[in-house]
Amino acid sequence: MHNVIILQARLSSSRLPRKVLAEISGRPVIAHIIDRLRAARLAHEVCVAIPSDSAEDELAELLAGLDVTVVRGSQHDVLGRFMQAAYQTRADLIVRATADNPLVSFEEIDRQLEILESEPSVDYLITEGYPLGITPESFTLKTLEKLDYLARHAHMREHVTLYLRKNPGPFSVRRLQAPEEFRAPKLLLTLDMQQDLELFKQIYDQLYQPGRLVELRDVFELLNGNPQIAALGRRLADAAAIA
Repeated sequence: MHNVIILQARLSSSRLPRKVLAEISGRPVIAHIIDRLRAARLAHEVCVAIPSDSAEDELAELLAGLDVTVVRGSQHDVLGRFMQAAYQTRADLIVRATADNPLVSFEEIDRQLEILESEPSVDYLITEGYPLGITPESFTLKTLEKLDYLARHAHMREHVTLYLRKNPGPFSVRRLQAPEEFRAPKLLLTLDMQQDLELFKQIYDQLYQPGRLVELRDVFELLNGNPQIAALGRRLADAAAIA
């Protein structure tokens, strides 16, 4: 069984263009994310799926130096891009990660993959309760193929698993819960706007050491002890809830 993390990335983000190349503690955001994904013990390969447009060539050049598989496909049909990446890497189990989550949990990747490996009846796994930006989602190749067949609307294909989340009936879905110490559903830890970048810069400047990954426990301790930093994430979460 081949377990592949497929990381979707692009430079053309509408709210914060080129955010994956923004520097945090002297390294591009996407390099930090890839380091965290590689730390998952049960994942065998990290594949970055990016658009084939020439505007994304700079990202492809950077990835060429990060020792990951790169697959290039449709700009807007991200589901199709995932299918292409899954087939090219011969994936059996797939973890979907996005390039706006510099604190993605490698522990949660292993937790999800362990269940998919041991319980073949499960099609799809998501973990709830974490701040947005921490948990990935995992599924089987068969699930991805079913989504590719069922999701016809462009909006559904752009968001990969949106059809499943709105129409779970055809799928066996398992919802896990975040550990109590990490439950903060109103906190945003995802990189979407300039304010988010400032939040991550402050977190990484205080916690990151080259060659070591930032631990979620340390992040929560930092935020709990520094209300002015935590307020960046809370304000954004409140705004997202209103929107």
